Amino acid sequence: MKIILDSNIWISFAIGKRLHEMEYVFNLSDIHIYMCYQLFLEVSTTLRKPKLQKYVSPERRKVLLEYMAICPIVTIDVQATRCRDPKDNFLLSLAQTVQADFLITGDNDLLVLKRYFGTVIISFNDFISFLK
Repeated sequence: MKIILDSNIWISFAIGKRLHEMEYVFNLSDIHIYMCYQLFLEVSTTLRKPKLQKYVSPERRKVLLEYMAICPIVTIDVQATRCRDPKDNFLLSLAQTVQADFLITGDNDLLVLKRYFGTVIISFNDFISFLK
């Protein structure tokens, strides 16, 4: 199963107490999580913002960056334009490029689409429920 985690999912795991759920997803052998350079840069830059420093310990940041480092980084070869927030179109492009099964996000601009080509767009909670 091919999935993409939106940057808001990565950041929420860095801040919140649900890192064990991300570990659960990463440890499932039939799940492959993909990134593109833009997504990697967005997450790593956001994690370094001063306002997040008080919420994200250096150890948590390190763990998250280690998870990101094992994700294949894909070069996007299509240009999506369907999202009502143009800044999120790169995620749809990534999903189409890798033919992702799921795009997992907390962003309503993406969730409202429900599906993009063959990719189901759902929240992390809904994805966890699907897995169980």
